[in-house]
Amino acid sequence: MKERIINSLDDNKINIYIWDEVKNPKAIIQLVHGSCEHSLRYKEFAKKMNDNQIIVISSDHRGHGKTALLNNKPLGYFSKNNGWNIIISDLKQVNSFIKNQYMNLPIIMLGHSMGSFMARTYMIDYPNTVDAYVISGTAWHNKALLIFSKNIAHMRSKINGGKKPDNFIWKLSYKPLNKKFNSKKATGFEWLSNDSINKNEFILDPLTGQVFTSSAFKDMFYGLIYIQKKSNIKKIKKSTPILLISGKEDPVGNYGKMVLKTNKIFRQNNLNVKVNLYENQRHEILFDEKKSKVEKDIILFINGTLQNK
Repeated sequence: MKERIINSLDDNKINIYIWDEVKNPKAIIQLVHGSCEHSLRYKEFAKKMNDNQIIVISSDHRGHGKTALLNNKPLGYFSKNNGWNIIISDLKQVNSFIKNQYMNLPIIMLGHSMGSFMARTYMIDYPNTVDAYVISGTAWHNKALLIFSKNIAHMRSKINGGKKPDNFIWKLSYKPLNKKFNSKKATGFEWLSNDSINKNEFILDPLTGQVFTSSAFKDMFYGLIYIQKKSNIKKIKKSTPILLISGKEDPVGNYGKMVLKTNKIFRQNNLNVKVNLYENQRHEILFDEKKSKVEKDIILFINGTLQNK
């Protein structure tokens, strides 16, 4: 594994992890991690992909992991203005870096959770820079609720300056995700996976589990509204293969229902999409008990994409 630092368009530092110890690589995964975590968590997944001739490259978002530390910014804070779009711009910078370093290799963007929403934004804004998408742990949300939530976050950001963790919005948005799994011994992170080691590592990691600031919540709600606009969905390249993957016990996607709704809407727009739902698996399917099955399905999808190019 290697680390590189590149500059964003506004001269912030972007920390990148590269797993490229691969003989005869056939493809590259540009991995887009989720909220309140960081890229290094995916090292075992990256090694599995390396064993199958696939390079993995992932950047820590603003307000996450080493990117936050390098820029001396608090965890859970994106930017003063336009945080969502700035992170999408950062992903484009990483994509350009990949293309310069590994010419002619197909790029598959894998976005998980909040990263799935970022990948869905990216496929709207930069439709010709990625060859396929794996969208993990995604959802479809109520439009009115998103607009209301964004307005609340914007108001609270104005009041508190936007850089403080917003426990009020967190309790309304993230805390309910554990409702089905609560017990006297619950940690609040049972919704992530069935795997106790994974949950404990998440709890103990100082770079995971942070509460978003008001402005970051505002930015994320903006992104969720953006990706569901009919006019934006029409901008997605229809021939680009898209694989939706999710656990059937994932509350983010309402236990598969909102993943299937996303699939339905994509199909109605003639997108090249298919969906895999995994029984008894929760949100972090790349870390859950059936992760080997998920990895195999991702490899099969990539191989199929390469054969059809």
